[in-house]
Amino acid sequence: MKLSELENIKLPFRGTELNIKITKSPFAQTRLTQKGDTLSISLSSLYQTESEQTKEICGQIMIWYKAQARRYFTQEVEIAKAKYNFSYKDISIKDTVSRWGSCSTQKNFNFNWRLVMAPPDILTYVVSHEVCHLTYMDHSKDFWALVAQRFPKYKEAKQWLTKNGSNLLNFQLCG
Repeated sequence: MKLSELENIKLPFRGTELNIKITKSPFAQTRLTQKGDTLSISLSSLYQTESEQTKEICGQIMIWYKAQARRYFTQEVEIAKAKYNFSYKDISIKDTVSRWGSCSTQKNFNFNWRLVMAPPDILTYVVSHEVCHLTYMDHSKDFWALVAQRFPKYKEAKQWLTKNGSNLLNFQLCG
């Protein structure tokens, strides 16, 4: 992929699309900044060839996505914690193929970073779902009743994931 092609890609993010704007920087580190619907990338001058530059940009975008996922998942878990008074050990951001999230009996949450591309309420639903597993470690009738109480539009969120989830799972920035 060429640098000029990267600037034409629309990055899915929180239910919208971000434009990519690439500028060259004299600094040693590549920096990414999101403002509105644009992800500005100040590309380090250390990368000379187009191949090196593309690899650096793709790698930095993936780091950015995962950092944003950590930020939003942590924020949602903390909101739920304040509201429902529970404790947890850790939040991990993963790239799983078959799960959007999980909750262990040790009170560890795992979330798929790709959900940061979905609309915000989808991420909130997955957090709500996993937080409910702290009460019911199954998918029983009682579990779903608790999910419905805490996230009344859970059926719509599940349908959105069924319809659009494969697009998130198949997303590849730079093959």
